Amino acid sequence: MTFHNAWLLLFLLAIPLLWWRWRKQTFNTGISYATSVDVSLLPASLRSKTAWTPTVLRTLAIAMLIVCVARPQKRFEKTKQASDGVAIEMVIDRSSSMNAHDFTIDGKAVDRLTAVRRVAGDFIGGMGSLDGRSGDLIGLVTFAGYADSNCPMTFDHEFLVTDVLNGIEIVSEQSENGTAIGDALALAVERLSSLDARVKSESGETIKSKVIILLTDGENTAGDIEPLTAADMAAAMGIKVYAIGAGTNGWAPTPVRNPFTGKIQMRNQQVNIDEITLREIATITDGEYFRATDTASLEAIYAIIDEMERTEITQRTYVNHVDMAVQSVVLAGFAVPPLLLVAFVLLIADIFLRNTYYRILD
Repeated sequence: MTFHNAWLLLFLLAIPLLWWRWRKQTFNTGISYATSVDVSLLPASLRSKTAWTPTVLRTLAIAMLIVCVARPQKRFEKTKQASDGVAIEMVIDRSSSMNAHDFTIDGKAVDRLTAVRRVAGDFIGGMGSLDGRSGDLIGLVTFAGYADSNCPMTFDHEFLVTDVLNGIEIVSEQSENGTAIGDALALAVERLSSLDARVKSESGETIKSKVIILLTDGENTAGDIEPLTAADMAAAMGIKVYAIGAGTNGWAPTPVRNPFTGKIQMRNQQVNIDEITLREIATITDGEYFRATDTASLEAIYAIIDEMERTEITQRTYVNHVDMAVQSVVLAGFAVPPLLLVAFVLLIADIFLRNTYYRILD
């Protein structure tokens, strides 16, 4: 609670003087009588015991009027956050080449997809140098020979990471194998292009930018849409593509099954990343191309993207002042009536009691 004219509260210092003056006038009033009896020994009536009541009411009324003149105000603040979020479609390669073991987690060699799941999960939820994307819509598209929409755009990042991202696996059927980069990119563009109306109707917020994070370790070998055609589609929709080439280029240790013993053995197999196409995709869409040769560089790349594409949160504070002298407010769960009304009730009660029950005869 604040006071618009707080200096007027100094008049409250005169209240003790007024109280003393009124109390003296009240109790010095009496009648003349001729008797030798000590009146103080007579029993006191209820009226005489409570003769101070009108004085107290008048004192409180005057004090309340002084407070009202000082204009006490209750300050109500309401803070509203509006965010211009980023819509991110994560596009991840799960073809058989992602089985190459040239990444590490906690010092142990792991396949590329395992490392990507770990780092992408940290990018979404926040871990280490990554702050997380709590204010953003994020979806997931994976691809091998075909492109699949694994998760629609969602704010439920725990579900996205725990139930979807961590559940994707490298293709095991040869009929599903391949690298359909163009189809996956086009599917991600389609998912992002219809977001504006949905987000505006559901939350009233706006999308600051639309982004695709494309991660692959190979070259386009499947699908109906060429990668550069899909990139043109993204550019036309104002969608930026950050392309990541994952893994070593050349030879990489890959688990293969020995046809004679049936055991899994690590053998170096040739892998090729079409960096030229990935760079062109990034250039066409005004994005960037990154090269991740190990887990540390992959984490650094996601950290760079995390810094470049941040959600802007605007905080507005609305302040409303309620004049307690003339308006009722709620304080600590109790409704307080207008203070000016309380002062008038006290004055009326004082006048009424002085002219009825506590009336003094001349």
